Amino acid sequence: MPRSDEPAWIRELETRLGKAEAPAAVDAAAWLAQAGPDADPVLVRRMRLITALADSRTGRVGDGAAAIRDIREWAVEHREPYLQARTERILGTLLRVAGETSVSLEHAVASVELLSDDVWPEIRADHLVGLADALSVNGSVDGAVQRYQEALVLLQGGTTLGQRLMALNNLAYTLYEAGRFDEAAAIAQEIRDVNAANGLELTLHAVDSIASIYLALGRDADAAVLFESVDLTASAPPEDIATVQLTRSIVLRKRGDLDGARADLDACRQYCLDHGVGSVHVQALRERAELSAAMGQFEAAFTQYKDFHEQSLTQQQVEREARARMMQAIFETEEARRESARFREMSYRDALTQLYNRRYVDEHLTPLLDLGVVSDQPVAVAFVDLDHFKSVNDTYSHEVGDEVLRRLAGILERGVYGVHDGFAARMGGEEFLLVLPGQAADVAATVLERARLSVEQADWAAVAPGLHVTVSIGCATTVDDAHDRLTLLARADERLYEAKRSGRNRVVGVPATAKSGAEVG
Repeated sequence: MPRSDEPAWIRELETRLGKAEAPAAVDAAAWLAQAGPDADPVLVRRMRLITALADSRTGRVGDGAAAIRDIREWAVEHREPYLQARTERILGTLLRVAGETSVSLEHAVASVELLSDDVWPEIRADHLVGLADALSVNGSVDGAVQRYQEALVLLQGGTTLGQRLMALNNLAYTLYEAGRFDEAAAIAQEIRDVNAANGLELTLHAVDSIASIYLALGRDADAAVLFESVDLTASAPPEDIATVQLTRSIVLRKRGDLDGARADLDACRQYCLDHGVGSVHVQALRERAELSAAMGQFEAAFTQYKDFHEQSLTQQQVEREARARMMQAIFETEEARRESARFREMSYRDALTQLYNRRYVDEHLTPLLDLGVVSDQPVAVAFVDLDHFKSVNDTYSHEVGDEVLRRLAGILERGVYGVHDGFAARMGGEEFLLVLPGQAADVAATVLERARLSVEQADWAAVAPGLHVTVSIGCATTVDDAHDRLTLLARADERLYEAKRSGRNRVVGVPATAKSGAEVG
């Protein structure tokens, strides 16, 4: 337990786990350099935790993660619950960044439960924010919102302004990613009001979050205003600078200033290359394709979109290797490695539906298609999209919408049970993908039509009175379309939109087959 007479700077350092962690690490390292052999061993390890987190974020992944693990073991052995709570907080953050969302939640829960009742409010708030972040990435949005709000109640004093703004920003972005844009906009306005009341400029992180929210609401002009006073030459993390450049380019494109958008996008791409910001560079490649399409350069847009997907796979490999290094450092024993493999499998699952997610599709579809080529076996893929899903959320509630997604996932999963190596995945929102190895177009059409009918005939009234749910499906096959993953998915996507345009609640695939209630062809 931290002593009540400890200097305020210790409290401040231990609540700077966000974007200010590098300066905090410098201060902690300076303290450690001056600490003598008689220094408090608990305080020494608290400072070492701060430097270890910085190590893990700046290329020294193994050293940082190993130090955190060792400090945790020391805290458990010496019965120091506060120190253990701090290690759980940091491990939760690292594992969430590494994509190990389920296990990150376990550590985040422990980081709160280990705190005593009389811990500093700033520390409890910090741990609650960590728990909220973990709940958010695990799909528990309402639980995340509750924890953010609990943290904000604790962060009312003037000395906690930075923490309060960070918590508000994370809350706003969680609501944005959940599609609750009006609520997100209300929090965004609160962020702006707090900054204005204290004579502060918005951080780059806040500018990007608020601009993204405004774009989602069609408030392009309001988003553009945010960038008028942005100083990209100020000291800030490279990823924040690159992200803001990219978002400003998107805003300019949506506002019709295509030349300005291209200039910002070119600057963003060059900045990413100069500073090694690979993840943002990949997203900039996608925006390059969007911008070319907006300028009527459709052939270039198609080529650039393929480039984006290829670079995305390369970046994912880089990130996987970094995550592997971190996980190896954290999980050293054989049992821990087995646990890591289990959690990695969980990271391939969508939190809401438990179907495979886009990450799984990106990593497994190409090898499956390659195997089909070698074995001379067809592979069919089909995009499945809920019809008028927005109206379900608007008319009933997001909770009903979530239950619809869960039940649809079960129907789709049952629909591929009889297909060897077949699987269903949630690609995002209300869009799903079915992969049917060994299935030519006519057989796939039968499977998909059966799935469509199962959705249409399900007892949706048990979810909400008067509720009726249908899906539109677009199918493509390696025999009739392409063996290349990107082209194959593009063909399926085109036919999905053809199904939408031609009346919804139907399957569109090749070749034309018999019709039964909905059109297949």
